[in-house]
Amino acid sequence: MNPATPIQTLFVSKLVSLGWYPDRVRIDVASKDFDTAAGGRTAVVYCRVNSDGDHVLTGDYRSEGNNALSTCWALLRPGTDEATVAGEIDRFATSVEKAVAETYAMRIKALMAEPDEETSTGDAPSLGM
Repeated sequence: MNPATPIQTLFVSKLVSLGWYPDRVRIDVASKDFDTAAGGRTAVVYCRVNSDGDHVLTGDYRSEGNNALSTCWALLRPGTDEATVAGEIDRFATSVEKAVAETYAMRIKALMAEPDEETSTGDAPSLGM
């Protein structure tokens, strides 16, 4: 396996700072576990170098048989300054978190976590004690 490029190193370190964990084997992969209404699920994101030398950020998170991260991506060209790369990694991570939050199992979990309207308004009957 080739050594990590500076962009791959920054990719993984930025994601680790956002609560992701690095892959134990691959230098271009990070993962994050999500607790959903359907149980634990893991999102995996990649920073691959294509044949043109560009770094392509992509991800995989299975929800209802589809990749919920199919529209989350970024392209980083060689020579891009570090601040721009860091900003694109942040934007990518934000889009991944949003896509995961919008999956069916995460929306159901969010609904289950909301307080019941009847008991949260203070209108619940008292026991008269």
